[in-house]
This record gives sequence, structure tokens and C-alpha cells, in this order.
Amino acid sequence: MVFVLAPTAEDRGALQATLIAYRQAMAILDRTKGANLVALHEEAYEEIRLKTGLPSRMATLALRDHSRRQPGELIGDIPLDSKLFSVKGPDSVSIATIEGRVVMPYSVSGYHDGWDDFAEARLVFEGLSLRIDVGVQASIHSQKEIPMSNEGILARLGRVIAGVVNNAVDTAEASNPTAVAQQAVREIGKIAEEARAALGIAVAAGHRLKAKADDLDAEIRDLDGKIKIGLEKGREDLARAATGVQIDLEAQREALSKAIAENAGEIAEAEATLRSIASARADAMKRLEDAKRAERAVPAAVTPSQRNDQRLADALAAVERVTGVPAKPTTGAAEVEELGRLQRQDAIEARLKAFREGQR
Repeated sequence: MVFVLAPTAEDRGALQATLIAYRQAMAILDRTKGANLVALHEEAYEEIRLKTGLPSRMATLALRDHSRRQPGELIGDIPLDSKLFSVKGPDSVSIATIEGRVVMPYSVSGYHDGWDDFAEARLVFEGLSLRIDVGVQASIHSQKEIPMSNEGILARLGRVIAGVVNNAVDTAEASNPTAVAQQAVREIGKIAEEARAALGIAVAAGHRLKAKADDLDAEIRDLDGKIKIGLEKGREDLARAATGVQIDLEAQREALSKAIAENAGEIAEAEATLRSIASARADAMKRLEDAKRAERAVPAAVTPSQRNDQRLADALAAVERVTGVPAKPTTGAAEVEELGRLQRQDAIEARLKAFREGQR
């Protein structure tokens, strides 16, 4: 991929000075008798750094680059790696020089087949033009789609929702439904925090993209006036150069428009995620309230006496079913109940007497 650079006069001077220093490094290596990279490094690295002022990584790349060139060859390019250059955005690139890093605008002029260079990229000087040739890997295999953060959040939310109502949780809910519902509420709360953070990142990115788009629009409008003045004053050369810059800026603006549209989609998706989370949390809170209400409605534990009475009633009912004889008299039920009450009182008095006499 070819990046065509548009440096200022100062940046161009820094790059040109770096090229001169790189040529000096190549001249030092021409005089070195190293047989391999290790020997070259021992013989020439410190001298190159001391006499040229090249960045350390550029000096190291020069050792490898020297083996690919003919002695005395005119040097018109410099190998680069990811530490020596980096793309800062859709319109600017940073390059290391002997005077420090410089940042300048670029435009992508196209793609070319084949890259057999050992370096990741190469800074090329051709007359007054400057470009960076960058090796990029192309593949005919389908690329695995990387899910956005919101998709991951939605997947986690779905698992939490499914976990609350899944059959595998039924046993736990039967024993402790409140704890299960409380855990679901906590999990949904964590997911909500992540979703809000993702939305904040997307909104911030949108502000940056729109601000950059506004800057490009202003530059494009400003060039309109400059081009008109150039033509009116008979300086077609200046108008032509300004037109080229304007075309490059318009291409960058188009790329920004696509990025802004994608960002709007991310924001909309993040907002939809937050709505889903709110709905899921409301459902989980309702389940929690239902579980607590059910706990409050559970009757008091059955006492041993109540269990004995129930066993007696079940036994009498069984006798009645087998024999056909009622276990309780059909008449005189009130009298029998009164006798039972007197009998119970006598038993209570006898038990109390035994306690008083110390016999219990």
C-alpha cells in the first residue's frame, strides 16, 4: 500500500537530513569487513550511532539493509518498522527522524502486488515527492468476524436471563429462590455497568470523528477560495497544487463519513443493549419480590403434637375404610369431646403434681 506524504518545509528538512545520515551509515558499512550481522553490529553499530545520530532501530535495520545493496549505490529510501512509523488516523502518519518524530498528512494512492522486503515499510524519496510503501498481508480466506463489545454484552445478558428460568436451575430455585434471583440482579448490574462504559466510549469516539470531519470541511472550503484566487492571479501552478490537496482531503472526508455512520450504528446498538438490560433487570427484580413474598407466606413449621394428631387421624380413616365402621361415633360427638377435655385436664393435674413432688 502506498502512502503519499504531504510534509511541511520543516518536516521535509528533517526527513532529508535523516536520509543524509542514513547514506552516511551505509558508507560506514561499506568500509566494514563484517562477514555477518553479528560482526557488522560489533564493528559498525556504535560508530553509526555516534556519527549519524540515527535512531537505534533505524541503525539496526541499516545492518540488514546493507546486505541487499551494491557498494556505492545511491541511497534513496530508508527501511522502517512499526516503532519508526505509525498511522495516527485517517489522515496523518508519524515518522521517526534524527530530529525527533514528525507528524504529517498523507493520502493513499493505491495498492501494488508483491512485497519481498524484510522491513515492514520503506520511506522512499523521489525528487520532490515522498511516500511510504507499506507491506500488507492479503488473504483469500474468509476472515472471522470479530464481535463488537455490545454483542458480547448481549450474549452475557442472554445467558443470565436463560439461567434464571432454565430447567437446570429449578432445583436451586425450589430450595432457595431468593438467592437465585438476587444473584441474577447482581449479574445484570455488572453487565449494565459494562454497557454504559461501552456507550460512553462510542459517544466519545463519535465526538472526535465529527470534530475531525468539521476540520476537514473547513479546510476544503478554505481551499475553494485559494484556488479561485490562484486562477484569477494567473497562478495555475499554485491552483493545481491546491486542487490536488483538496481532492485528497475530500477522499479523507469520505472515509470519515463511513466511520461516522459506523459509529452511529454502534451508539444505537449500545442504547438498545441498555434498554434490554433495563427490561431484564425489571424482570429479575419481580422474580426477587415474588420469591421474598413466597417466603413470607410459608406457614409455620408443624409441631410434633400436630404430626401425632395427623397420624392418628390418618390411622382412624384407614380403619374406617377397611372395616366400614366409623372411627368416630356418628352421634354424641359433643359429649365424647367433653369427656376427652376432662380427661386431658386430669392428666395435666397429675403431671403437675408429679413435678411438685419431685417425681418427674
